[in-house]
Amino acid sequence: MDGETASLGDEQIAGSRAAAGGGTDTTGKHRILAELKRVEQESRFLEEELEELDKTENVSTICDELLKFMEARPDPLLSV
Repeated sequence: MDGETASLGDEQIAGSRAAAGGGTDTTGKHRILAELKRVEQESRFLEEELEELDKTENVSTICDELLKFMEARPDPLLSV
């Protein structure tokens, strides 16, 4: 019985502390919601970047093609 009474008293004390601090809890809640919104925006941005990368061709292939094109043409600024 004493254990039950002690735990009930602890719950009442914890409840009264939560009620007293309830007014300051809104700023913490606001900060958490703002951080969550920022993380969601960053996640959305990264997903868009990944989709864009999936659409592009392999960069090394493009670089190889550009290098072959440039090597095939003489440089107009260099004398032959």
